[in-house]
Amino acid sequence: MEDDMANGLAGKTVYAFGDSIVYGHVYPRSFADLVAEQENMTLTKFARNGATIGADPHASGGQIRAQVEEATDIAPDFVLFDGGTNDAQSIFRDRAYDVGAYAEELEKTVHTMKRKWPTAHIVYVTAHKLGSRDWDTQLMLREVTLQACHRRDIAIADVFGDTTFDTRDDVQRAKYTFDDLVNGFPGTEGSGTHPNMAGITTFYVPVVSARLRQISQH
Repeated sequence: MEDDMANGLAGKTVYAFGDSIVYGHVYPRSFADLVAEQENMTLTKFARNGATIGADPHASGGQIRAQVEEATDIAPDFVLFDGGTNDAQSIFRDRAYDVGAYAEELEKTVHTMKRKWPTAHIVYVTAHKLGSRDWDTQLMLREVTLQACHRRDIAIADVFGDTTFDTRDDVQRAKYTFDDLVNGFPGTEGSGTHPNMAGITTFYVPVVSARLRQISQH
């Protein structure tokens, strides 16, 4: 059993914003819950299924910036957030806005976080490589997101770049993602978007925990 004090995360607070990958889809627990439990952190989750960074009137979850604006003014130690998953649909399939508009809204979202909680460590969590989204759109969104994070000094927990999780591979899609619950728990054979417990524990939790630990040691 590792000494909790050694990792510097025990007892810290974390707020989580974003879409269904952060919320949990039809299951109330996501990688954010598992990371917080593993590291003995106190999590408050504001993420909503279907949320976007950009403004899409037809997106079911509203904008991620609205989650930030509605959250308490009390600063957390850490902020986790994602985005882009539903934006990829809004941009490619629905033509609701373009990558430039996404980039502008991402800047505003980050600015809102930094203005509201200047002491918080902010971490952007990239989604895995998605077989359920247009690939070129994912790559464009990734590029502008990484640029914005570097520019604004936002840390990145890079599940996309640092793991082999890729649901363009049908075996991985079936094994590691779910759409529906089976006996109350995430099943398998998903569309490739929502990681199930195996996907979360194998790919998301190690990357996010490592990034938080790294930050806490500085």
